[in-house]
Amino acid sequence: MKEENQFKKFSGEWLLLFNDEIIDHSANVEDILKLAEEKFPEEKFPEDHIKISKVLDGRLREF
Repeated sequence: MKEENQFKKFSGEWLLLFNDEIIDHSANVEDILKLAEEKFPEEKFPEDHIKISKVLDGRLREF
């Protein structure tokens, strides 16, 4: 139950970036990881050019 609340608290979209350009997005990180492996095989592209980031939904909350 606690883990489910954490997911809701930090819901949002995952972004796949290559050379600081957004290539694709998804709510599911597994989809983004698969896409990164397909489009940018490790032997062809150095790791430092590929980034995966999350953009959070909703309003900022005070803690």
